Amino acid sequence: MGGAVSAGEDNDDLIDNLKEAQYIRTERVEQAFRAIDRGDYYLEGYRDNAYKDLAWKHGNIHLSAPCIYSEVMEALKLQPGLSFLNLGSGTGYLSTMVGLILGPFGINHGIELHSDVVEYAKEKLESFIKNSDSFDNQLLDLDYPSKREAAGQG
Repeated sequence: MGGAVSAGEDNDDLIDNLKEAQYIRTERVEQAFRAIDRGDYYLEGYRDNAYKDLAWKHGNIHLSAPCIYSEVMEALKLQPGLSFLNLGSGTGYLSTMVGLILGPFGINHGIELHSDVVEYAKEKLESFIKNSDSFDNQLLDLDYPSKREAAGQG
């Protein structure tokens, strides 16, 4: 998976290509992908591949290929009010998209062991909340536990 689906120039190209390849099949998943620009989750200077269907890693920061995220979201048949637990939540990209689908009455937890990645995810979520036109501050409540809590010691 990945690589062959999209060589897009922007987030819309990426999503259009994922739809054409039938990785994105429902309107809910499409709307979540369109609401969050994948490029915003890349480090500055590394965004060249943000809209390709490729995984990316730099140090502890990692994003899976978009087709993986869409397959997960479609397979889970996410609906408002459900619960979601993301182990190894990384940048928060997937958790943020899922949170938009689950809405204000869903439960959405991300667990990440690397404190630098937890901080990076918090920054990305804060930026999304502050800058998104499609976001209602009531829709998303992600909880990133401390490393101690994530290890079951909290």
